[in-house]
Amino acid sequence: MEHWVGVSLHRRLQCSRACSKGVCTLLKISRGLIALAAWTCSSLQAAEIAVVIDDVGYSITLGMRAINLPGPVSLAVFPFAPNTKLLAHRAIVSGKDIILHQPMQPHAAPHVRIEDGTLTLDMAQREFDDMLSAALDAVPASIGLSNHTGSLLTQHREPMERLMQSLCKRGLFFLDSRTTSETIALDVARELGVPAVKRDVFLDHDPRPNSIDAAFERALRLARQNGHALIIAHPYSVSLSYLETHLAALPEDIQLVPVRTLTRRAVAVPPQNRDDLRISLAP
Repeated sequence: MEHWVGVSLHRRLQCSRACSKGVCTLLKISRGLIALAAWTCSSLQAAEIAVVIDDVGYSITLGMRAINLPGPVSLAVFPFAPNTKLLAHRAIVSGKDIILHQPMQPHAAPHVRIEDGTLTLDMAQREFDDMLSAALDAVPASIGLSNHTGSLLTQHREPMERLMQSLCKRGLFFLDSRTTSETIALDVARELGVPAVKRDVFLDHDPRPNSIDAAFERALRLARQNGHALIIAHPYSVSLSYLETHLAALPEDIQLVPVRTLTRRAVAVPPQNRDDLRISLAP
């Protein structure tokens, strides 16, 4: 009897150990499946693109088409253009974010038009600050600021520091349009604690339809590679027609977000393709 009791106890222990091993195995499998599911969800997370329409403030017709683009497209509005107030108001009513598109001094070039309110290197500090304040006050609903042209000014630290100090006081972010490969604006913004992002692709530097499509596809590739990409376009009829169609039918792995969403991403700036370092042209 004692022998059989011993055998029975031994078998129970073996069974218990086997069950424990089985439970451990199941737990390991479960944990593996959970980890796999988490990795899969992470890998399938949509990449983000933001679209900013520059140079808004002249044509009401094209400005309204920009405002009516599908999704959270943002508009960069000139401070002193003839229809700035009207279009800024319509944009806010339509739920679109607007930023101030601040003219800055470019390198001299035949195709560059100098806008009213352009910040220049030869301005005294007081004149610079007053001009910037007037521009910001002209578009009071702005949540950020981007540079229009500025291939010369954005290379210089002192005016960029003054600009960023003003943005910091007002709680605004900065978008570097990157009209030159020598810009230091983004670096200065981050040094001074101003939320800042950069332009990745100009959609319509070459306004031919095939070139616009190639630029858009390049932006999608960058978004998939880096998690996000920022597109700047202009209120050209060909650009707006393209965006009206393609923003309404984005791939499932791409999500359109407001530009302010990207300012919250504290990421390193990836190497810039010099082919995209092109000057933003006024309409």
